[in-house]
Amino acid sequence: MNPMSSLDSRRLVLRNDVAELQRLAGWIEGFAQRGISSDVSFAVQLCLEEAVANIIMYGAARNERLEIAVELERNGATLIARIEDNGRQFDPTRAPPPVVATSLEQAKVGDLGIHLMRSFASGMDYERREGRNRLTLRFVESTSPAPE
Repeated sequence: MNPMSSLDSRRLVLRNDVAELQRLAGWIEGFAQRGISSDVSFAVQLCLEEAVANIIMYGAARNERLEIAVELERNGATLIARIEDNGRQFDPTRAPPPVVATSLEQAKVGDLGIHLMRSFASGMDYERREGRNRLTLRFVESTSPAPE
């Protein structure tokens, strides 16, 4: 068996426009129909939408055009997602953990996206190369049987 036969890859290029999140969601759904568990599909959808939304909202000045490339690759039981953009440098792996509110009054909406990405991805790596941010997320399919 050829070791490359277990690899499957797809790439999508987006603009920095919030409307592109809908296109991203449909693209991920199409990839997920290729035998990915519902748990991994949910984790990938949540993490990619969060990462791309952050790039769209914070990656560039208001009228500056960004190119956001998203790639999904499956290698055996591991799904690898790469998000690459030409926006401002930002390393989400160095973002501090969220501050836990001690009361409902102190709690605020938002600021949990990177925390959720860390929680749902099996691995998260960042590098800045040739003026581009490159975030790699890994998702591992569970090999244990589901409980009955």
